[in-house]
Amino acid sequence: MEHVWTDPASPIQGLVKAGAHGRRLTTAGLVSAIAVGFVGALFIFITPAMLALIAAQSGMDDAHLGYIAAWDINAMGVGMAASTFLLVRWNWRRALILALALIMLGNIATAAVHDYAMIALASCVAGLGQGLAVGFSFAALGRASNPDRAFSIYLVVGAVLGAALLYGLPILQTEFTPATIFLANAALTLLVGLSLPAFPNGQCEEDEVYTGDGINWRLAITALGAVALVFFAIGAVWSYAERIGAANQLSSEVIARGLSIGTLAGVVGAGLAGIMPQRLGRLVPLLLGSLCIIVGFQMLAGRVGPIAYLMSIILILFGWNFVQPLLSGMCCDADGRGRIVCAMAAIQTFGMGLGPAVAAPMIAGGSFRGAVWLAIAAMIAGGGFIIAETVLRKPVRSAAP
Repeated sequence: MEHVWTDPASPIQGLVKAGAHGRRLTTAGLVSAIAVGFVGALFIFITPAMLALIAAQSGMDDAHLGYIAAWDINAMGVGMAASTFLLVRWNWRRALILALALIMLGNIATAAVHDYAMIALASCVAGLGQGLAVGFSFAALGRASNPDRAFSIYLVVGAVLGAALLYGLPILQTEFTPATIFLANAALTLLVGLSLPAFPNGQCEEDEVYTGDGINWRLAITALGAVALVFFAIGAVWSYAERIGAANQLSSEVIARGLSIGTLAGVVGAGLAGIMPQRLGRLVPLLLGSLCIIVGFQMLAGRVGPIAYLMSIILILFGWNFVQPLLSGMCCDADGRGRIVCAMAAIQTFGMGLGPAVAAPMIAGGSFRGAVWLAIAAMIAGGGFIIAETVLRKPVRSAAP
């Protein structure tokens, strides 16, 4: 008899071994999943720059921009939640055609309107498509032979491209209108659609993929609790990163440089998570990554100069991209069919959307101190859930004839 052992210090190793007989993600499928996931999460990767574009087009104040971020990101959460239930009901490629069409429609509509209500509506349309795209992308990445590494590659690619956009968008704004840039985003989405023939056709292949023994609810609840709190905290600060710099009279060049260099630090964080030896487990790395984020938040609580701004963004984005693939691996452990990792995508998005909405009333008068300390408290609570997940985890033995 062949024994499969899931070592609590070995990220999703048992899932990989037990599912080896099923169809896994191909290289072309990985490329397609990353491309789809990137356009789906583009608003998350470059939230400060996207809000700056909307501000330039509409003249909204900081609080209303925070609500726009919440509308878009919470609509993403709805799309991701829907994808959790649609994975075994819809043809994945056809679902993604719908998702990419919604993203294109939302961007085209954003380019055509200027008032708060209409931009919020357009953001909801785009956000719904973004959520569906990310949900199905995450499910595909979860089928890789090493999901922790697949998520890390996705984050590295997203961070590199995001850094380029964060640095380049202020320059592009001097040459092009915000509406033109939103239309370019719609064109990018259309281009990504050309990769869909390589995307795994999940519904048709579902019987060929290992489905495991169901959901481990103890691991699922603690892992998803950690995800919700960590991403609530990140959303409450990251959405306002550009506005925090502006409130401290930093130039647009200093802000763009800080955001882009910080995003490159995120590449290092995601890459480090991907190459980290599995024997190290997740607890200590997750707590260290969370500490980086907390220190970065604290540096934004008072008066912020150019060096402090740069260092804070580096710490936040390094920690964020370091912990995300590890949290994804925790969710993969809880369910071999990918339902919990899709739920994670929805919950992290709801968390990121709720963060700026809750923080918005706290920034009246241009001070972000209340929002920052709220985020620090949420990060500490998220660390408690991470510890609880480790305490509740037990080695699981299963036998296959």
